[in-house]
Amino acid sequence: MRKIVKDKNILRQISKEWRVGTFEELGEIVDNMKEVMDELDGIGIAAIQIGVPKRIFLAGKGDDTKLFVNAKILERSPFEKKHWEGCLSCDNIQVRTSRPSYVVIEYDTIVKGAWVRMKEKYKGHDAAVIMHEFDHMNGYLIEDRGKVYRP
Repeated sequence: MRKIVKDKNILRQISKEWRVGTFEELGEIVDNMKEVMDELDGIGIAAIQIGVPKRIFLAGKGDDTKLFVNAKILERSPFEKKHWEGCLSCDNIQVRTSRPSYVVIEYDTIVKGAWVRMKEKYKGHDAAVIMHEFDHMNGYLIEDRGKVYRP
């Protein structure tokens, strides 16, 4: 199992699209991500957080965890909502962030062993989680998004 990456030089890399690779290779990355996320009781993880700079992330918990590959934001609310956020890669900090109240994204995922293109709208907390993972794929950390508090 891979470990969570905490090195900011790695985390600030911009992730590249997943283009070449087999279901088995993707499955290995996703299994590692899920294992790390579950071990740390997270609700989202980007591939860069295990040292893989690809545009892949997971969001959710348990059986409700979803796979997002090469996601793109199609629309975002002009209205933002404040959230408290933590991060698996940033120990012992909470950040007060402002995130869009909703986002519409398009992404690839795997359903019953086949690639499927999805378009979905996420609101509230779910939108904040999605935007947090987009930040990781674009080389941003939560400390870039608001005031840092150390409990």
